[in-house]
This record gives sequence, structure tokens and C-alpha cells, in this order.
Amino acid sequence: MKTKYFFKAIVALGILLPVLSNAQISTFDDLTLSAESYWNGSDLNGGFVSGSAYFFNNYDTTYSSWNSFSYSDITDDTTAGWANQYSAFTGGGANGSSNYAVGNVTLNWLSGTYNPIPISVKLQEPLAGSIIKGVFVTNSTYAALSMRNGDNYAKKFGGDSGNDPDWFLLIIRGYNQGIFTDSVNFYLADYRFADNSQDYIIDYWAYINLTILGSVDSLTFSLRSSDVGSYGMNTPAFFCIDNLNDIDNGIADNFTFDTKAYPNPVQNILNLEGVRNAKIGVSTLTGKIIYSVDSHYDKIRIDLSEYPAGMYFATIQKQGKSVTKKIIKQ
Repeated sequence: MKTKYFFKAIVALGILLPVLSNAQISTFDDLTLSAESYWNGSDLNGGFVSGSAYFFNNYDTTYSSWNSFSYSDITDDTTAGWANQYSAFTGGGANGSSNYAVGNVTLNWLSGTYNPIPISVKLQEPLAGSIIKGVFVTNSTYAALSMRNGDNYAKKFGGDSGNDPDWFLLIIRGYNQGIFTDSVNFYLADYRFADNSQDYIIDYWAYINLTILGSVDSLTFSLRSSDVGSYGMNTPAFFCIDNLNDIDNGIADNFTFDTKAYPNPVQNILNLEGVRNAKIGVSTLTGKIIYSVDSHYDKIRIDLSEYPAGMYFATIQKQGKSVTKKIIKQ
């Protein structure tokens, strides 16, 4: 699609930033919650507003169940199962905040296809029709522990041998006045690496650049998984988001930790310093993670020689906060 490559080109040249919207960010901290609680739509409001975005919610009074979006400040990142469906696997919001949103993608039972039904976010003024900067995403505890250990409904990712090529994919699509603009794919888990040590389940707040969607007034979120049965996807269809329309470095410049990425631009070897006891992920402009590691050293070297020229993002999570650095590969 020409639109996709056009936006990739101008982002790489650094000329897109002046037209980005300065509208509010959906941090979800503007929503009131008591400690260790959540809102799931049981008041039948049909959704909620955070920043300049409306998040849809569907609540079924017959079964006391919900889908689309809820919001939460639950910190339980260890309890497995459906009863812990409102928790982020990070144990809190992005960059140490408390609140975040939980997405629950329902399957199309009525049609008998059991395909995931995308859930929606409607942008409001002054955000509607602008270019969205990005969003932070992570796994829910429910989905993450199911993938890591398996449960009564879903398999353990990788299987007993660790060699099964499993994956869990988040798909974000943009629309403007009902017309599809573009999409971004992001793997919340990926076990397709030849080296099993590179397999991962996202356990930090990863930043996804959304500028390639172009000007949008609504977004949809959907999920796909390699683990599919007779009644559709077995992996729990939950994920978490925070700070919609945030800038791509994630937090302000007064970090509680200092990291360096050089040389930048880079041709082959990227050096990261200040990353002892940090989680590191390198992703493409479209959100595909190409490198993931838990660093035990202050400095690491990442070989990017096999990857094409373009823009990449190195996300470093440490001490409960994260920073994302733009990397230009020549």
C-alpha cells in the first residue's frame, strides 16, 4: 500500500513530527479507582473516556461478563487463571503509573467461525483525524501465565520440547471516516526463533509507533494466536495498553537511570550502555521484535548487520520504568 511506505519514508527522514497532534494522552490515570480494583462496565455505561479517546465496553448482565475495554490498577502478576483477568503482567501501568486499560477480544460464536471480533477506540476532538504517535502495550497476567505454563484450555507455548513455533499477535488497525488506513502487527509472544533462548513473552511495557497509520479517527485492536482449537483461539484473548498517543521515548528526559545507544546511525553493531539488570527489546517500525534479552551486564552489543536499513526502536526496562530509543540503521 502506497500510504504505508509514504509514512515510513517521512518518519525515517524526521519530517513527520511537526504535524503530530498535541492532544491529550490516554493515561487512564484520569479515571478514579480505589486501590487494587477495576471497572468492567457493570454499570452499563457502554464505555469510558480517557484523554481524548472513547473506549468501548460491552457488559453482559446474564453472564456477568464483559469484552472490549476495561480499566484497572490491579498489581497481581503471579496468580494464574480467569479470576485474575484484570491484571497487567508488569504489575502496574507504564512508567510506574497505577492505571491502565485491559482489552478483551471476544470470539464470534454466533457465526460459528469463532474468529476474533476487533474491539474499538473512537478518537475525540482535538485528537480525531490526527496522526497518533504511539501506544504502550503488554500482556495481561492471565494470558502470559497461560502461554508460559499452559492451562486447562490452552497449551504451553513451545510445547514440552520448547521447539513448537507458537506466537500471540496483536493487530492494530487505523480508520478515518470509516476508511481503513493501515495496520500495525505486534507479537506479544513469539516462539518461532531457531535459537530457543530468543523466544519471549512480553513482560514489560513495549512501545508501538502508530504514525504509519496516518490520520485516523478510530482504532481497532484484535488478537491472533498459533494455538487454535475447534472453538477458535485457545490463548486467553486479553492484553493491556497504556499512554495512547504518547511520544516515542515513553517518559520524560529526567530518567531514574541513564542509558546510551551508539553509534546512531548504526551500520552493524549497536552498543547499549547502562543496561545492567534491564530487559531489552529491539523492534522494527511496524512493531516486530527482532531481539529480546535480559541483560546482566552494563554494556551489551547487538548485531544488526543482517537487518535492512531503516528505523528501529530499542526499549530498555529497568527499575520499574522504561525508555525507548530510536535507532537508525544505515
